[in-house]
Amino acid sequence: MHKIQRVLLKRLLDRNNQRFSNLTRGYSYEENVVFHLNQLLAKGLIRKNQSGYSITVKGVKIITNLDLTLLKDTGFKALFVGFLCKYTNKYSIKEHPQAGANFYNLPSGKPRFGEKTEKALIRIFKENTGLKINPRNFKFLSLHLKTVKTKKGEALFDDAFTIYEVNIDSKQKSKMKLHRHIKWLSEEEIKYLANRWPEIDILILKKDYSVYKTYEFVSNYML
Repeated sequence: MHKIQRVLLKRLLDRNNQRFSNLTRGYSYEENVVFHLNQLLAKGLIRKNQSGYSITVKGVKIITNLDLTLLKDTGFKALFVGFLCKYTNKYSIKEHPQAGANFYNLPSGKPRFGEKTEKALIRIFKENTGLKINPRNFKFLSLHLKTVKTKKGEALFDDAFTIYEVNIDSKQKSKMKLHRHIKWLSEEEIKYLANRWPEIDILILKKDYSVYKTYEFVSNYML
């Protein structure tokens, strides 16, 4: 897939349903941006409606298989790594602003093919928090196998989510430079978040630290 097409899909993943002018910002006629839009439409990765362009289930599957920072297929394992990070009485929660709704999950990322687990944990945690910590700070907590389906029954995601507990001290917290969509929230604040991913309810609200969980989750996500 051409890089321009990957960028357009990534923009719609970040904020769905965009007008042509905003979606194609930074690209000129000479770069054949209209051609690339038509290619995405022809492949069924995006759709066009009266208000603009939106990504499809097929498009979400394609773009989330890539490294969303590099927009390359780096050979990801079929695995996410998430962090239950707590300081005093607050947890780090990541917001995913998609279209008109926000979705919330634990800070997370994907290990790369051939990447050692210890290095993946350090890298992903730093990408989310700006803090580089010792592998000994990560304590394996549980493995969640979940399938996310749309309300029409289409499988949107099917992944393994390995969760590590991370406790930090005041010195470490002061060095953090959180990703712009991550915030510290108390349990009381978390209770009132709409569109929470199930890991939040299981681990934070129910305090269920079972080593293994498997479940299905119905959500239209950003579509």
